[in-house]
Amino acid sequence: MEHDFKFFGGSLGCAEGEKLTRGFEYAKQHGLPVVVKCASGGARMHEGTLSLMQMAKVSCAVSALASAGLPFITLLVDPCYGGVSASYAMQADVRIGAERGRLGFSGPQVILNTQFGMHQSAYDRECPEDFQSNEFGMRHGMVDLVVPPEEMESIAWQVLSVLAAKPQQAPSTSLSITQFECGNPVYVNSRLLNRYDSSDILKELAVRFIDLGGDGKGPNGLDRCLRCGLATLQSGRSVVVMRCCKGHTPTEREHHNHAMPTPAGYRTALRFFDLAERFNLPVVTLVDTVGAWPSFAAETAGQSEAIATNLTKMGGLKVPIVTIIVGEGGSGGALAIAMGNKIGMLSQAYYSTITPEGAASILGRYKDDDHKKVQFPEDCLALASKQNIYAPQLKELGVIDEVIWEKEGEDCKSFPGTMGNISAFVEASLQELAALDSGKLVEQRYQKFRSMGKFKEYSPQEREALTSEEKGKKQRVVPTPPKILHFLTERTLKGAHSFFKGKGPSDCPRSCFLKVEPEAAAKPERNAKQILDEEGPEAMARWVRATSKERVLLTDTTLRDAHQSLVATRMRTADMLKAAPEMSKHLHQYFSLECWGGATFDVAYRFLHEDAFRRLEELRAAIPNICTQMLLRGANGVGYKSYPDNVVEEFVRQAATSGMDVFRIFDCFNDIEQMKVSINAVRKMNKVAEIAMCFTGDFLSPDEKIYTLDYYKELCKKCVDAGAHMIAIKDMAGLLKPAHAAPMIQVIRSVCDLPIHFHTHNTSSAQLATLHAMADAGCDIVDGCFAAFADGTSQPSLNAFVATMEGRKLEGLDTYWASVRDMYSPFESGMKAMTARVFQHQVPGGQYSNMYAQCHSLGGKNWDKVLQMYADVNMWCGDIVKVTPSSKAVGDIALFLVKQGIEPSDFDNIPKMQSLQWPQSAIELARGEMGTPHFGFPKRMQAAILKGQLKPMEGRPGDTLAPEDFEKVKAAMKEEFGMEASSEDLNAFLMYPGVFRDYMKHLAKAGPLATCLPTPAFFYGLNVNEAIEFEVPGPNLLEAEAKDDASLSKTTASIQLTRVGPLERDMRTCEWLVDGVTYQVCIKDPPKTLSYAGPMADPANNAHVACPLPGVIRTAVKEGAEVRWGGLGFRV
Repeated sequence: MEHDFKFFGGSLGCAEGEKLTRGFEYAKQHGLPVVVKCASGGARMHEGTLSLMQMAKVSCAVSALASAGLPFITLLVDPCYGGVSASYAMQADVRIGAERGRLGFSGPQVILNTQFGMHQSAYDRECPEDFQSNEFGMRHGMVDLVVPPEEMESIAWQVLSVLAAKPQQAPSTSLSITQFECGNPVYVNSRLLNRYDSSDILKELAVRFIDLGGDGKGPNGLDRCLRCGLATLQSGRSVVVMRCCKGHTPTEREHHNHAMPTPAGYRTALRFFDLAERFNLPVVTLVDTVGAWPSFAAETAGQSEAIATNLTKMGGLKVPIVTIIVGEGGSGGALAIAMGNKIGMLSQAYYSTITPEGAASILGRYKDDDHKKVQFPEDCLALASKQNIYAPQLKELGVIDEVIWEKEGEDCKSFPGTMGNISAFVEASLQELAALDSGKLVEQRYQKFRSMGKFKEYSPQEREALTSEEKGKKQRVVPTPPKILHFLTERTLKGAHSFFKGKGPSDCPRSCFLKVEPEAAAKPERNAKQILDEEGPEAMARWVRATSKERVLLTDTTLRDAHQSLVATRMRTADMLKAAPEMSKHLHQYFSLECWGGATFDVAYRFLHEDAFRRLEELRAAIPNICTQMLLRGANGVGYKSYPDNVVEEFVRQAATSGMDVFRIFDCFNDIEQMKVSINAVRKMNKVAEIAMCFTGDFLSPDEKIYTLDYYKELCKKCVDAGAHMIAIKDMAGLLKPAHAAPMIQVIRSVCDLPIHFHTHNTSSAQLATLHAMADAGCDIVDGCFAAFADGTSQPSLNAFVATMEGRKLEGLDTYWASVRDMYSPFESGMKAMTARVFQHQVPGGQYSNMYAQCHSLGGKNWDKVLQMYADVNMWCGDIVKVTPSSKAVGDIALFLVKQGIEPSDFDNIPKMQSLQWPQSAIELARGEMGTPHFGFPKRMQAAILKGQLKPMEGRPGDTLAPEDFEKVKAAMKEEFGMEASSEDLNAFLMYPGVFRDYMKHLAKAGPLATCLPTPAFFYGLNVNEAIEFEVPGPNLLEAEAKDDASLSKTTASIQLTRVGPLERDMRTCEWLVDGVTYQVCIKDPPKTLSYAGPMADPANNAHVACPLPGVIRTAVKEGAEVRWGGLGFRV
């Protein structure tokens, strides 16, 4: 039967419904198959509801045909829409589509009008170009096959030749399997790429095979591993075949989902079990799967239900099932198509509830990596044999009926000996089962599986004796877990990038290899560090000037500003220390390594749970021969506010004592008065005071009125007068262009002959050229970093700079840093490419990644708007120098104003601006607590933020701040933390009291060993069965945790996550194996709610105060307290 599309678009009306119904009735009466060629726009509208009823009428006829066991095929030509596609077109046993034929329920115009309001662009965005096509239907399991239109009838005939074939009596054969000598089975042989798979076997077994589509249910109804179809065997038998596709290349195996079926595959098999039963066709299943696909998608699609339904279906299937275990028989995923009346198994295959590797991972115990490399493969082989997973063992157990022996030396290109045994088994099995009626087939299958497994009956007296014996045994005591397990459990279950939750970086290496290069035979030349230690900072400065006439000196920022700029300052000390010996060997002639200060100090305590001073001390010990360098924010220390002078002095003293050599001192407004305390403290410690001039503006532009060459000349004079050993040009946003280089150097040289040190960021991509221009102009030292952490908002690549200067190669260490950076990928700034837009917004490179993360953590998607607002806020503040902490304040204000919906046009609306609840950093900036620009702040900006209630500070903040009483602070720390505070602890507390408190809380809860963990485990936790090994100071992990003494000899500890329990009352238990001992950690793990369910602020209600941004709310007042306008009520 065929639709005529030329007649009313092939629509289904009363006449068409009658003709179709009569056709089905005729076919049923005469025992004929039915083929309907569908080309229709749907039900005929102008016939009204009666045309709709034709869908039901024809469906009844289809059902009647099916009950008679007669085949029905539809040919879906172009188009097939509406009531036809939603009834008999999709009710066929087999659905064959024409290439490029349209298929769907609602026509495209209907969808465009009802869902998209006739907006074609919106429709195009949401709807794939071919979403209403036969090809789309096949990809989603709704169409079995798509072929050229001219081949449709030929394919339909081939399908009918199988479905409508009369049972044939094949020639009588007896089972004759040749037992080849092929050695003992080894499970890994089943995975070899060149091994024959199910598809290879099917090509030899059948003279014709029609591969048909998915489960008919969509949207993910097509499985690329478990495929089904109709076949005619060499003997002439018609059968249904199910096979697990695998492939012979990594690409093919990936295409077939690594031989792991999905629920769609199992439901496709279920559909073909039904098809086989309706048309009385035997089923042949070729099993080769590592197991069912373990994934969230599979679980939500009902993997367990799909497998379970198949097992039930096979249990009662009324046609023969012949199964061959071809390679891997992985657990329930294999059994779901393997309940054969006759089961054969190739001699090198395996069939098991778990892979040998999985079993060894759970049961194996290894001293270290070297032991594991040797022992693990042996354990796998031993467990494979012990589990009885091989064909001879399984035949003895009664799990399989026959071992199908393989011929040694055969592979997928040619395997006639093995194939002969496979064919013999299939034909003999089908012939034997053909003699059984449906009832006996079901009974035979029932008795076969009923007999598997051992069961011992106990008398009541024996059971009582066993119970008494158990009661007499001591209950197993679960030991108290080490504190580090609480930390790992939190990261595993609650981490933002948890591996266990599938949120971890997919390309994260679990460890980073560092190639150790031989040290140069020649004795290294004297370098800056040696001169400094032996002769002092002035002599070192003279040495720099003399040496730079021969070669420009280098500072590497990889250990500080590079990772601060690219991965939000998250690099851990452990990753630095691994590279330190190689850096010490091969970077001996560098001027310095910038490794401390800036944002690294508070991030160490706040996010990495590290002691920042210990980092400095360990780096100093590992790299004794190169100058260390830090960034010091003048009167702001390493914080974001001004501190009392004695706090800054004490901090400098401790930093120098811990190993710091070069202090790059700056002020966020280039205010020398704000730097003098730091400069004097550094000089007192006989260390290098490198005073930085923060670069901004464009002195080449005729429009520049503030930051001119005269401005920098006067600033340089002040630096020299203040006691600088060296002059740094700190180009924090990468604004200094190659053309600026020569004039800038000339201005400095007109003032002094001190070494000049240039620091920049490559946000614009132009800074490598600027480095060369600075070197050519006479700059003594330039900053850069390893290529793996270079460019973007970071520094230019030293690899590139050194290569273009014809210097030494750095690729060995850079390879290490490249793999290290991969471990920190979730903290990347998101900046895909460098941009010259930095010349407009002027965001410092070190701030860019942090501000980007802030913007997105607040749910904001207005990054471009934030960047523009940053530029506007800068001008509103008077075009200030932007570097920490002033840059942070500008960034905070920009984020805040964008969140509040404020536009630059509102800046002059003082009442509106005063109504805002400004961030604390904005208030500190406007008051002058961070310092003051040399030209002061605009009055309108101060009026908006301070609201006339807070007065700007006068003079240097340090002059008004009372000195800290260190002994008093130590006493308070002892009372609060229960310990004698070291000088390092005191300095950390003075800089960041809140952060230090949180750090101490972490130590109390998680212990001191988090810093010893491998970086992936530290940030992302572990997967189930994943194990890590790491060094701890002490004889074992428990003692190392208890003593926290870094001077102790180190030993290797191992931790494995063996199990994550189910969620019970918002609690979840993780089971860990630590050095062979099992521990359990139970933590609260409530499911996350998708939205806030509490009350929202009503803008019309004056008693409601809306929170200006999401966050944690802390109240500063109690109920009943008196409040005043502008006073602090809440802190977000």
